Amino acid sequence: MKIAENVAMLDVKFAQNGSFVHLTLVWGESHLVLIDAGFPGQTDAIVQAIADEGFRVEDLTEIILTHQDIDHVGCVSDLLKLAPQAKVLAHVEEASYIDGRKTPIKLAAMLQNYDNLPEERKAWFNMIKTGFANIHISVSQTLTDGELLPICGGIEAVYTPGHTPGHICLFLRKSGIMVGGDAVNIANGELTGPNPQNTYDMELGVQSFEKIKSFNPEGVVSYHGGYLKIKK
Repeated sequence: MKIAENVAMLDVKFAQNGSFVHLTLVWGESHLVLIDAGFPGQTDAIVQAIADEGFRVEDLTEIILTHQDIDHVGCVSDLLKLAPQAKVLAHVEEASYIDGRKTPIKLAAMLQNYDNLPEERKAWFNMIKTGFANIHISVSQTLTDGELLPICGGIEAVYTPGHTPGHICLFLRKSGIMVGGDAVNIANGELTGPNPQNTYDMELGVQSFEKIKSFNPEGVVSYHGGYLKIKK
């Protein structure tokens, strides 16, 4: 779904529970950028969603990851097979989790508490453990707070820790849209902060939510909530 002149939100269904994740595609004269990359197994759906917007996955130039979680990095390896020239970007604090040098935060916490998990959470743990075991992604470029990528009208990295230690949002300067990853949610037509149940540090998460609002964005993409146009 096109949400600005050079921005589309890609609604990609997760077959296992019927929910959707909302990736973002941004384009410019010589760049085609995908922000986040779904669960493992969603590659075909992502390829089709990109095609539905009139582009080819083979032409991706950058894949920017808001953070380390499996539902955001799951298809990167498959996408790089189709677009081997694409660079992978993430915040400097997330890179070691994404490339396998460190155990992802949520995976480590669930492993430590595995015996106390209900059966459905054990099944979820086993799925993401398998997913991470098969996905070690080399990060081509690390980002820091306020770093501006001079592509697609300007893509600014906004450091928003809380959900994970190195979570970032991406502020698209040309359109004024904030790609919020898991730092934001949408409830009853209103923008809300991170989900406490899934947040590594809620105090930081609340501070990051205020930081996001300080940009006064024209609209916000929530990875699990969709797109919200901000009323001025």
